[in-house]
Order: sequence, then structure tokens, then C-alpha cells
Amino acid sequence: MGIFQIKEQLIPRNDKIFVSFGETNYEDRFCLILETKTISDIDFVIAKLIKSIPYWVISLLNLRNKIGIIFGLKTGKIENFYNNPQISNLKTSQSIGDIVIILKEKYHLIIELKDKHLDFRFSILIGQENSLTKVSLSTIVKINNFFGTLYFFIITPFHRLIIKNILKKLSSEM
Repeated sequence: MGIFQIKEQLIPRNDKIFVSFGETNYEDRFCLILETKTISDIDFVIAKLIKSIPYWVISLLNLRNKIGIIFGLKTGKIENFYNNPQISNLKTSQSIGDIVIILKEKYHLIIELKDKHLDFRFSILIGQENSLTKVSLSTIVKINNFFGTLYFFIITPFHRLIIKNILKKLSSEM
């Protein structure tokens, strides 16, 4: 494993993640910065990110989905993502279950899920400057009702822990 850093940063206001989303109640960006000789494209990083998701996170998401179904929430239906990390044909406007791909470019992906309790977008952005590669994972959330507030209050600490953990594991995959 090479030398790497994980930093929390502000999302620039001109970032494409904000386009036509409206007001946000929460946003974060965590960046993995590491030395690399070549820049990886989004398909490579998606496959490595999926491989970097710890089993305990998948278990938590499965539990969340089982509870969410009881309350009539969209679950994202992303099981196929975990079982097939070789997904590389994602396209803008494509849906994967309840998740919609808002943007897919060579070095950038934005996905969105809209539900009655909250809407969120998640972005992967890859950049390179000199011999440093930066993989930024950004999240924005709009809370739609009291249950969204309650839900997000409960999951926010897990979200932050999971993203940092995934980036740490990703550092050894790149």
C-alpha cells in the first residue's frame, strides 16, 4: 500500500452534483489522495469501490432495506451491484433499481435516489495533478419530512464511517 491521505473537503458550489437538485440539508465530500503513475477511469474505480465495501456494510444495507420495505421506502435495489462488481456499461439516464445515473463521464459519476423521506445524490470524481490522483466521494441530501430527519440523524454517523472505511480500502486497490 502506497502513501495516501483521506481528507474531508467542501464541495465546490459549481460541482455538477448540485445541478437541478434544489436545496440541500446535508453535504459532504471525502477525498482519497494518493500517488499513482496513471489516472484510472470511472469504470475501474467503480469496480474497485464495490470490491472495497466491507461485508459489515453490506449487512447493514440489507438490514436497512428490510426495515425500509416495511415503511414503504425505496431500497435502492442495489444487490446486483454487490454481486457483479464488473459493471462497466453504466450510462447516463440508466436506472439500477431505484437508483438513477444522472451523469456518467470518463472520470465522473453521479447517481440519485428520490424517495418520500429524503432525496440524495452521490458522486465519484477522479482527478490527477502531477503524480497525485484524487478520488472524491460526495454526498448531498434533501430531507423531505420528519421521518427523513429521523432516518438521516440515525444513519449520518454510519455514512461518514463507511465512506472513510471504503476510501481506506480503495487506497490498497489502486
